Amino acid sequence: EDHFAKIKTLIQELIERLQQESTNEANQKGWCDKAMDEATQKREYAAEEVTSLNGELASLEALRKQLTLELDDLAKAIKEIQDAQAEAIKLRGEEKTEHEAIVKEAQEGLDALNMVIDILDKFYKTAAKAEVALVQNKPDEDVPDAGFDNSEAYTGAQGDAGGVMGMLEVMKSDFTRTVTETEAAEKQAEQDHLEFMTQSGMSLAEKEAAQKEKTRQLTDANSKFDEGKENLDAEMKKMKTAISELMELRPTCIDTGMSYEDRVARREEELAALQKALCILGAYQTYGPDGLAGQCDNA
Repeated sequence: EDHFAKIKTLIQELIERLQQESTNEANQKGWCDKAMDEATQKREYAAEEVTSLNGELASLEALRKQLTLELDDLAKAIKEIQDAQAEAIKLRGEEKTEHEAIVKEAQEGLDALNMVIDILDKFYKTAAKAEVALVQNKPDEDVPDAGFDNSEAYTGAQGDAGGVMGMLEVMKSDFTRTVTETEAAEKQAEQDHLEFMTQSGMSLAEKEAAQKEKTRQLTDANSKFDEGKENLDAEMKKMKTAISELMELRPTCIDTGMSYEDRVARREEELAALQKALCILGAYQTYGPDGLAGQCDNA
């Protein structure tokens, strides 16, 4: 009769339970390692993406600020040129009107002088050749003095004619000079205006082209910034999810009170002790007390 049958059965069941626990724990260890690795990789990849995206967003933000400042400067410069052109056009119109009025007035004066000079010149030339017919009858002694003899031809104020004609010629010269100088000034002013409008127009075209290009760049930067922000939010969500997974795995896979290696070693020791005990009981049943020596040393 086997007196140790019950205890051997209990020991054998305990050994089998420990072996099953070992198998289960090995499976769990594999599952934990895989789950921890996957969660860690997700966290690290998301963290790298967050770092990279933060750098890109910082660069885009700096670019957006720079482009905004440059566009503000261009807008001011464009307005200044447009205002300067509008003012130049206004002043040119006023100056042209003034020049035209001066030329018109001077030309009218010149035309009047030419008419006066022509009339007086013709009169004095004709009067100098005139003769008055002799009066047949003796003049009445009571007739008032006319200032010239009845038999003398009237030739006008010939003595002062030279001075009058000279003054008229001087005035004519002044009017002519006024017309000439004003027309020359108008021509130069128009040339200067065209040159200014051409140069300012070229500058305006360059700045408007730069404004258009920088506006396109700013639109592109804003689009990339918004896209990057969405990507950053997505990666932050992934990283938080991975961290949550690691926190959930910690009680099962890390905070177990003893490392996996230590548990395996202790379990192996326990299994060895139980197997040796089972061997001793079996040997005792077979060989008796005298048969125990050396039977279970390697058990």
